[in-house]
Amino acid sequence: MPTKNTLCPSCRHKLSPLTTECPVCGIQLSREPLKRPLLFQFSKAIGKSKQKYLDNVTPVSVENDSLPDSTPTQTEPPVAALDVEQNDAVSKVVSREDQFFELAAKSTFWRLVRMELLDAIILFIINTFMTTVVCWQLKLSPGTAYADYWSFLIPFHLLVSWSYFMLPILLSGSSIAMLIVGFGIADAQPEKRLSFSLFMLISVVLVPFSFLCMALSPAHITMAELLTGQEIRERIPNLARRG
Repeated sequence: MPTKNTLCPSCRHKLSPLTTECPVCGIQLSREPLKRPLLFQFSKAIGKSKQKYLDNVTPVSVENDSLPDSTPTQTEPPVAALDVEQNDAVSKVVSREDQFFELAAKSTFWRLVRMELLDAIILFIINTFMTTVVCWQLKLSPGTAYADYWSFLIPFHLLVSWSYFMLPILLSGSSIAMLIVGFGIADAQPEKRLSFSLFMLISVVLVPFSFLCMALSPAHITMAELLTGQEIRERIPNLARRG
């Protein structure tokens, strides 16, 4: 049996504390029992005790049907109610679109009326001013001046009135009133603009008949559009068709 200084009792070779056989003489050594188990021995003992405890436990079977269902149930609305709601939504959208187009058409109609009335008022002011200047230069009353010089004054009024429409329409595609309201013609050819300015003069001179054309036609076409076949459009970068 080894001493406390861990020496072999036969050859007195120094031994480690856990040696069970002397490496020099081969004598078998007996070790004193350890006061506490080693770490691997302790873990094995715990594993055995756990397994022994689990063997004594009897399993209990639980049926799935006995447990309450914790998932919330969602009640779906009936298909008929969904169809009714969808139809109501579609009808509301359609009614709103109809109201929008109706208001747009009405606003376009009154804008066209305003355009022709503005042109007629401006034209009347220009011709009144020219008549006043001519009568002042001739020192005659308007009746006497037109009775004596009608062959000169009537062509003069026609030329001035046509110039009022011709010059802006040739340059920009719109008369002064059309620019104020926001309209223009789409044709860029000078001859078409020239012809449109002449018929625009006729349409403005005959404002009541042009108003009837706009009121009776679904698209509110003016007399100038009816006579020339051209279209007055919204004056935006691409001259879109009016609503």
